[in-house]
Amino acid sequence: MMAAVYSEAVRERCREPRRAGAWPDGDRAVGSGSAGSLDEGTWTRLQVRVGADGRIDDTRFKVFGCSAAIASASFVADALVGATLDEGAALSPADVADALELPDDKRAMAALATAAARGAVADWQQRTGTLDQGRGSKGVMSS
Repeated sequence: MMAAVYSEAVRERCREPRRAGAWPDGDRAVGSGSAGSLDEGTWTRLQVRVGADGRIDDTRFKVFGCSAAIASASFVADALVGATLDEGAALSPADVADALELPDDKRAMAALATAAARGAVADWQQRTGTLDQGRGSKGVMSS
């Protein structure tokens, strides 16, 4: 079995992961979402902090998994800063995978990162009472 050959974008985000870390649970200004499971080998948690203007001011991520998972979460965390909640929830796994040039067998890592982002947005909306009842993040665990 050959090892995955990662793009320079993936290698750079693994060497210098941006926005890695976590905020404490319970902060009303922070929404948290997670996807995957340790039993399956990869778990991603993403947190968003939303400003008074309704835009995502800052993000943090935590990942247990491979280089593609780390790079995907870092990329998504960066992409969310300055985005509206709708833009954050609409980030596509294909866009992430394409930007990072993920190999076909690692594209699911981009899907985990974007699912965690949708969960974080939904969690923030639920915490603040701004959740649009017509939308949601089915299949994504918020924590």
